[in-house]
Amino acid sequence: MATVSVAARFQPVAAETGEAVELAMQRLWLAGQVLPVGGRLLVHHTFRSSEKKPLEVIYSFGLPRDAALRRFRVSGEGFSAHSELRLVEQALETYEQGIEAGRLSTLVRQYGDGLVNLTLGNIRAGEKVIVALEVLAGVEAHDDGLRFRFPFTLAPCYHPLAQAADVSDGFGEIELPEGEFGDLVLPRFAADATGLHEVGFNLRIRMPGGVREIGSPSHTLRVREAEGGARVTLATGSDVPDRDLVLDVRTRDGLESVLSGVDSQGRGRFAAVVPSRAFGRRSDAPRRVVFVLDRSGSMSGKPIEQARRAVEACLGALNPDDGFGLVAFDDQIEELDSALVPGTAEHREQARRFLGKLDARGGTELAKAITRATQILGGEGGELLVLTDGQVYGTEQILARARATGARIHCLGIGSASQDRFLALLARETGGLSRFLTPRERVDTTAVDMFASIGRPVASGLEVKLRGLPGGQIAPKPPATVLAGMPVMLFGETKGPAEGQLTLCWDGGTKSLPVSIGADTAGETLRLLQGARLITDLEGRWTGAGEGPAARREEQRMKRRLEALSRNYGLASRRMALVAVIERAGDLPGGLPKTEVVAVGMPQDTEFSAYFPPLARMARRTDLASSTAHFRLADAWPRTLRSLMRVTEQLAKEAADRLLELAAQIEPDGGMPGDSEEERVQATILALLAFLAEGHTEVSGIFRSHVRRLMEFLESKVHVHPVVARILALARRGVSLEGDWLARRPSPDLWAELEAADPRDHA
Repeated sequence: MATVSVAARFQPVAAETGEAVELAMQRLWLAGQVLPVGGRLLVHHTFRSSEKKPLEVIYSFGLPRDAALRRFRVSGEGFSAHSELRLVEQALETYEQGIEAGRLSTLVRQYGDGLVNLTLGNIRAGEKVIVALEVLAGVEAHDDGLRFRFPFTLAPCYHPLAQAADVSDGFGEIELPEGEFGDLVLPRFAADATGLHEVGFNLRIRMPGGVREIGSPSHTLRVREAEGGARVTLATGSDVPDRDLVLDVRTRDGLESVLSGVDSQGRGRFAAVVPSRAFGRRSDAPRRVVFVLDRSGSMSGKPIEQARRAVEACLGALNPDDGFGLVAFDDQIEELDSALVPGTAEHREQARRFLGKLDARGGTELAKAITRATQILGGEGGELLVLTDGQVYGTEQILARARATGARIHCLGIGSASQDRFLALLARETGGLSRFLTPRERVDTTAVDMFASIGRPVASGLEVKLRGLPGGQIAPKPPATVLAGMPVMLFGETKGPAEGQLTLCWDGGTKSLPVSIGADTAGETLRLLQGARLITDLEGRWTGAGEGPAARREEQRMKRRLEALSRNYGLASRRMALVAVIERAGDLPGGLPKTEVVAVGMPQDTEFSAYFPPLARMARRTDLASSTAHFRLADAWPRTLRSLMRVTEQLAKEAADRLLELAAQIEPDGGMPGDSEEERVQATILALLAFLAEGHTEVSGIFRSHVRRLMEFLESKVHVHPVVARILALARRGVSLEGDWLARRPSPDLWAELEAADPRDHA
């Protein structure tokens, strides 16, 4: 198979005959609902065999963040059966016995790194089989909404012992060491995804406070209003498996909510989301932070360029008493200095020169980079801000090493194929923030937004108390600190229906939320989402790499605990797999089915040759999906308005670029550069007005830290001119002045212009 048709069905044709080739897996369709605390999903896999002898198909995929598999139903002409949850060893034995007996056998087994093999054996010639797999998945919560991400493909990842090969024209394979990964089968990676199985989705979005906006940087959407939220589908008939589905949901009144109900066992269940702004303002303690920048080959192009700019802009928010470091890594480590350096003009300029020399190359030795960055902190605590695509295998070992450092790790992931399960765990296990972006989104502005929250929590010593909720308990344990922009998400249970109160207590404050548990059907979904979260957290601590009696004892305890959680919640894990065997008329025992591994597309914007040289060049399909498609509910945009939106988006991009340049120029004392005190004050006022005009204040917006530093500088310069006090008064209200302040420069006439300018309220 050497040529690929780009017909609407994305069906491949054989080079020799030009005839259509039937794929073993033809379609993947995602359905279900997304709540503020997670999604309950059903993934339909459609298989059909064109072989003359029985076929065994292996489809490999990665779990989303905080996800677990519940069950599957396998169906075809004249049969339908549900899976059983069994210990991995028992499930494997059942599957192999079914294969030997000639029966249709299905096995779903999870491995390390959240990787899963769905294996369907003994499909007959021409037989169509559908496997509907139920998945519980988490979301990336924000104060005003959430990001939902579901993997439609896998990314090739780095492991020092992995072997990669270009096995045929446009297809590559990766083999991992069996001693660490067992019999895990990775998919074949296709340079061009247009000839592979179709993907699509139909999801219901349910937000208690209502949906304000839904957008996607990955796919074009069709959005319809629905009871309690919205219905989101793929705007085109289908798509190709070369990027994850990413949905951004903005709520009308923020994400604060309490969901509750009674589960299938009669117990009360509740989940609460409390935005960080409910806890007050952050402290102003000096920062101790090391920037950890991934410069591996998979970061080449726009990701590494944006990551460099992001770090430069973050440097502009540093005070002279802040300490910072800089580590760049691939399979080698480079550092700015062996210890933290103060945020002075000299060291920031040194950092800019260091960043300017970085390009993308080599592998991804993330564990070594984290260890080195922690050494730079000097054992006194601090923060790491990691900018990476996270494309590594053996993530449990990285998590173990990260936990041992004692540093708080914040992760900004970049990629078309999901590694956010790993990066979310890495951040949560160390008390940090995590975000995950597609390569076609702005990395720099998100990094600046995250940096504003680093090292300065809005609350510490967080505890949760339950009143009027018999048998009430919270699991997992809530975080000890709350960072700006990261809501607190809690799962809990009671003995049954109840009316009570959930109270959050922290150093200097309290907040209470009413909890009313009735017969709402959400109870069972909340139970399953809680179980998926607990299983994910425990699996992140199972390395399986320890030696000696103590390590073996710990591993056995981990296995028993994981098995107990799986049985209690009815969810699969690395200890418990899903299996089903169906007896059909005419089954012939003793045959050996031909095994075929389902291919997935190389992630969008990822070079095939970076992993599988040499590359057989293939024509790429023109991607018709908008990279920044946003839709407001019930809006029908005329073509002229869509053109206006594109112009507006471009203007917003240009404004953000200019603000990033301003942010990077801020001096260590918080003011802008200049040849005299008066010129510096005027330049600082112009920069402050420019930030305010774009909606950034000292308490909101991604440049809030920069605005605060500019204001602190001006507060020490009110003696220079009476206008300075006026500008500060406006800034405290979040108000700018009319005018294009980005285009202005200091001059003797500026004072008069500032006095005459009319206020423009952006609060």
